[in-house]
Amino acid sequence: MEIFANHAHVFPEDVRAEGSVDSLLSLLDECGIARAVCFAPHRSHIGELGYPEPNEWLAEAIADEDRLVGFSCIRPVDEDAIARLESAVEMGMRGCKIHPAADKFDILDDRAMDFYAAAEDLGVVLDFHTGPHWYRIKHYHPLGFDEIAWKFKRLKMVYEHMGGYPFYHDMLAVLGNNLPVGRPGHLFGGVSSVLNRDLQRLWYLGIEKIGDAIFRLGEDMAIYGLDFPYNSVELVQDDLRQLRTLELSDEGMQKLFGGNLQRAIEHMPE
Repeated sequence: MEIFANHAHVFPEDVRAEGSVDSLLSLLDECGIARAVCFAPHRSHIGELGYPEPNEWLAEAIADEDRLVGFSCIRPVDEDAIARLESAVEMGMRGCKIHPAADKFDILDDRAMDFYAAAEDLGVVLDFHTGPHWYRIKHYHPLGFDEIAWKFKRLKMVYEHMGGYPFYHDMLAVLGNNLPVGRPGHLFGGVSSVLNRDLQRLWYLGIEKIGDAIFRLGEDMAIYGLDFPYNSVELVQDDLRQLRTLELSDEGMQKLFGGNLQRAIEHMPE
């Protein structure tokens, strides 16, 4: 079965060598993964190092890599956020990584809402970090995503880490409250950095909770993610081993390992 994995953060080699495009391709080879979605760096992380537009850097860095699909990285409340999103789509980006805690903004800010509306119109996937990450929780509590999903009925969103351990049930509530009954939906739970008890203690859910989430919400919901370069080859291989023990249909296993991700980047929900 071919694997198409989500959630790889990549960087210029002189910024973070272990997070370079070449390092990602090496990990894919070692783990038997065919393709991956990779995220541009945060503008705040590399803007002072001679890379003023990270989305443009990523588009150029993966232009000849047919195994990689690019997602932009944008802070939705910035003055130029919508213009950057439109430019990223023109460059071939299929989605956008959003990290409310790292970028310190309120997911329900009016400027963010305008950004979500633009993303919905453009048909791109918004991939959100969810779960505790050293910023005031009231600005990115998972229950806030219910308001976003309620307002933007066609907006495709991936909720990474599924809220982590503290907010797992809140994230299930948001997904269950907004997914259509009996057919594939436009909201997804990102299964990334949730399967290693020792290294991912705030986000760790364990394989039983992942299986339970899929049981309750259906096989059209889950998307496997690498969280590269923060997870080593050994951790990724162990993720794959654990996930292959889930009691899913053959089609469900294919959806977890890339089918749902492919659907998200290709199709707008009706």
